[in-house]
Amino acid sequence: MDERSPRRARRADDAGDDGDGDGADDARDDARARARDDAATRAATTRDGARVGNALDAVIERNDLFAHPPSITRDYRVDEALKLRYCAPYDFDFVCGVKARWAGRRLCDLFASEFPMRPKEYYVKAHAMGRLCVEANGCARTNGEETTTKTTNEAREHEDGPMLAGGNRVRHFIHRHEPPVMADEVRVLTVNDDVVSVWKPATVPVHPTGQYRRNTVLALLAASRRDLGRLFPIHRLDKNVSGLLLLARSSEAANEMRVKMEAREMRKEYVARVRGAFNDGDATPVSNVESLGFDSKGRVAIWRGKKGVADLDERTLKSFKDASTKFTCIKTLVDGTSLVRCEPFTGRSHQIRAHLAMLGYPIANDVAYGGALVEVERARAIQHACDVTVLNEAGELVKDESLAIDYSAPRKSREQSSDLCPHCPRIVHAGDQAIDLEAIWLHCVRYSGEGWEFECPMPDWAL
Repeated sequence: MDERSPRRARRADDAGDDGDGDGADDARDDARARARDDAATRAATTRDGARVGNALDAVIERNDLFAHPPSITRDYRVDEALKLRYCAPYDFDFVCGVKARWAGRRLCDLFASEFPMRPKEYYVKAHAMGRLCVEANGCARTNGEETTTKTTNEAREHEDGPMLAGGNRVRHFIHRHEPPVMADEVRVLTVNDDVVSVWKPATVPVHPTGQYRRNTVLALLAASRRDLGRLFPIHRLDKNVSGLLLLARSSEAANEMRVKMEAREMRKEYVARVRGAFNDGDATPVSNVESLGFDSKGRVAIWRGKKGVADLDERTLKSFKDASTKFTCIKTLVDGTSLVRCEPFTGRSHQIRAHLAMLGYPIANDVAYGGALVEVERARAIQHACDVTVLNEAGELVKDESLAIDYSAPRKSREQSSDLCPHCPRIVHAGDQAIDLEAIWLHCVRYSGEGWEFECPMPDWAL
């Protein structure tokens, strides 16, 4: 779950991770500290002998990727033919605080409206089984009253669960299936006392968000480079974007770098491959200063004059902020595309992608903004693999062709299933994985400031 905007979560049963914003790790550390402060008031009890129900501090600690990193050999599998990295499914106990706007609503009603990718029947069933619950000061709550876990199990008077109140915490125990990512390595480029620079592969999110937790840059580094210690993202890169990513080695270093970024004391440089001869091949810089908003439901940037913008809700229309990007044509290519240097002076979501689309030169394989899939047959092969890949008893990747999906025929959406895990026996979600695994032709090349610079090598598509 994106904790700041739950409607942005694409899969409701994966609710439980931080959103895309800077400072996500600091917020997680603060939550952990609060949990430890009142640990003495929490009783570690069990429900029907099945699982710990109240030790929220222990749950938060277990969910810490750096305190309990995944194992490269145990938790990941690689499809060598398609170069996909899968995560073995795992149980996950999600904890989050109740937001002010949730107060006064019943638990199952709230989850059904905030996370509509699963039906209400699922949440009612999960609540009845103790897999979805509300806790205050370490005690479970039923119908707004604090109780012991045993009492909660005996006194569920309302099938929609208790009324939520400020200070409560929600717990959701799920069987988690993460989407696959491309199996490219997260390459460490440089290390100093304050900052680690890495080459982030496309399709790999920076930190836990939405459906992703172990298949992220932070988790992969926590698993493979424990010598680096705890890392804090300084800036963001979209999941499908590759290139330079800066990670601080302390929260103080992260905050210092972010202050410089917000004061625009850093220069950022990207390279993109776009459709058409950008600016007719002229190397004269072209600037776009059109303000941008963001449609959180559609997960795309919006601008005035874009089709459908007038029909958006008032909150989305108020999301517009100033945005400025400078573009310079590097060279035109024989396939009708161009390499373009991109220098964003602000940091809006999808800013470079949107500004290029507005200028009539979308990134050539960026489907969301006017590009097209380049490797169509490979995308189909990936889609089929996601639908039929399972783990056998030995924990190896195998194909079960009986799970293949006929996309030409109507099919029941798995999101309408009230099953506790609608994904099993597949290792990942069946459905629209191919576009999510498209590495768009946008790459972060350089970050620099007064007296310092970090660089990343060019990707193959830009050489």
